[in-house]
Amino acid sequence: MRREIEPRWVSEYVAVNYGNFPARFRVPLGAIPRELQESVGSEKAQAMFRPWRPEIDAIVIMPRHLILIEGKIFKLMDGVSKLPVYKSLVPLTPELKEYANREIVMQLLCVRALPWVQQSASAMDVKLIEWAPEWVVKIWEERDKYWTRESTIKREERKKLLRSLGFD
Repeated sequence: MRREIEPRWVSEYVAVNYGNFPARFRVPLGAIPRELQESVGSEKAQAMFRPWRPEIDAIVIMPRHLILIEGKIFKLMDGVSKLPVYKSLVPLTPELKEYANREIVMQLLCVRALPWVQQSASAMDVKLIEWAPEWVVKIWEERDKYWTRESTIKREERKKLLRSLGFD
């Protein structure tokens, strides 16, 4: 079962830190092909083309700038590398055209930033935000336990049980 951790975490971060400002979540970015808009209309074209557009976790609309927020618990490199691309797509995004001339601030929400992440983010003009409620920290710590002897034994016992029940 897939856990939708990051959207909940980002929503909580935005509510706590930017609760007085408008925010949008899972915002599609980038242009819609003109041919598609001409054939079906802008609104329908946006809906039809959405699966092919990248999505930012959140955008907070401040009076003079936009804050692009990407939350990453584990794959911090993905966040650091995606945010500048997302920033470049904002002026091309029809849903954001009224904000196209605003300054854009990029934030990567993380639990802990390793030194190489800090260096990369700084070079890309991405602001690292180390913010995590206890429930996120617990999930983050689970990963560290994966390779422990105790966890390895538990996984082997589970596999053995599943095989005995006919699951391979």
